[in-house]
Amino acid sequence: MMEDGPVSPAQVEVQINGTQQQTGQHGPPQQQTSEKGPPQQQTGQHGPPQQQSGGNVPPQQTPPAKTKAQLKAERREKQEAQRAAKLKLKDEQAKNPGKKPPPKQPPKQVNKKQEVSEAQKKSDGVKAPSKAPKAPVVDKSDTKEQRCTKIEMFSHLNQYDRNSHPTNKISFSSSPVHPAFVKLGVQMNREFVVGSNGRCAALICAVKVFLQQYKCPDSKEIRSHLNAALKPCFNYLKECRSMSISMENFVKYLRHSISKIPPEMSLDDAREEILKEHCDRYFEENIYLAAKTITTTAVNRINNGDTILIYNRCPLILRILLTAKKEGKHFRVMVVDSRPDLRGVDACERLTAAGISCSYVYINSASYVMKEVTKVLLPADGLLANGYVLSEVGTAMLALIARKNNKPVIVCCETYKFSERVQTDSIQFNELADPDDMLKSRVVDASPVADWQEVPHLNLVNMVYDATPPDLVSIVITEIAELPCTSAPVILRRDSERRC
Repeated sequence: MMEDGPVSPAQVEVQINGTQQQTGQHGPPQQQTSEKGPPQQQTGQHGPPQQQSGGNVPPQQTPPAKTKAQLKAERREKQEAQRAAKLKLKDEQAKNPGKKPPPKQPPKQVNKKQEVSEAQKKSDGVKAPSKAPKAPVVDKSDTKEQRCTKIEMFSHLNQYDRNSHPTNKISFSSSPVHPAFVKLGVQMNREFVVGSNGRCAALICAVKVFLQQYKCPDSKEIRSHLNAALKPCFNYLKECRSMSISMENFVKYLRHSISKIPPEMSLDDAREEILKEHCDRYFEENIYLAAKTITTTAVNRINNGDTILIYNRCPLILRILLTAKKEGKHFRVMVVDSRPDLRGVDACERLTAAGISCSYVYINSASYVMKEVTKVLLPADGLLANGYVLSEVGTAMLALIARKNNKPVIVCCETYKFSERVQTDSIQFNELADPDDMLKSRVVDASPVADWQEVPHLNLVNMVYDATPPDLVSIVITEIAELPCTSAPVILRRDSERRC
């Protein structure tokens, strides 16, 4: 047997002579013309030797594999060459400091098994098939990076995509998302369900439908399995649209309530407790009764002859004004509206139908009519821990104009909308709606930026919220009491103590 390593002509001669002597035991040995002559073989070093006379032909030999020492020596030579190239490049950079070095090319990854198989095919005379480079797979559904590169300032926010649908990534046959949450996600994405109170109430209804059909395996614990079953549903809602502060607080409250379920409690008892003691009670105390209490407190601040400025359409503000009208108070309302939704039109129609004198202006005319206003009544989607009011975009502008004219700004907000988040601007946390909605207008003529997508370096931003500083707000009316904005940490600490 031959050892692994390079084969010399002398070794080939010895191998051939040894083979002939062994075969000569069963037949006459074949004589060579010269005892010390060179062996008769092909000129190629790795080819099989050819004999002049007849006899048994030895089998063809495969090329020997390289030893570890040879592979180590080759790697060492390659490293030495790379080191010398680096030293040469450094010398050139030292001589020419302004010259930029050539870009580095990533090293090619070689599969050892593939290299050995290709070497064997080449030695056998078979040409290895050349593999075409695979084209990179592009996920067409995820175009967030392409949209984020348009405006770097808002790249951390969820970008609106009209072509994407929230149900595209859901397999209805094996999806862990309950149909009630699928329906709610579509309604939120298409803005059929709007408003912080409306979205939270719709979430409570979806959770109730989910719990009525929920089944827990006997081998699982209810609280751990229920939390795991609700997690993909909440994640799906976040993909459809960012959760409001009211929805986030309810999810936090629900998870805390589920974690307190005793392990020995049956599924029916746990379902009944969550449905009635937590979901129904949360809606009644934080939404229904809270709005009723805030209405009573706010009506007492409305006097005869007041001119009250409101912004867009808020069900709580409309309820306050309609209740004050029923109590026989005479006042006038200034409805300020803004694009793109123009929900103030609906508010103006409802107030005039109730017999309330109204005026309708756009937000760009608010500074002209502010002199006639006696009070500014605004809603809130959330009150942050540092006292900033998170509300619909344009609220901060109206509060600033009112402060400039020394008009009191009254904000109506339920305590379940208080958040531990701290924010001082409208960029850190916000939502981006459809930019094409900014082109909506009641004028027949088309907008001059209707083809904005074809214009380079032009982008439309449709922000949903803005943050109003606490020094622009006079008072916040809650179901507990009338508080300044700086009292938000007190309410948050009280709620955390009640949960504990």
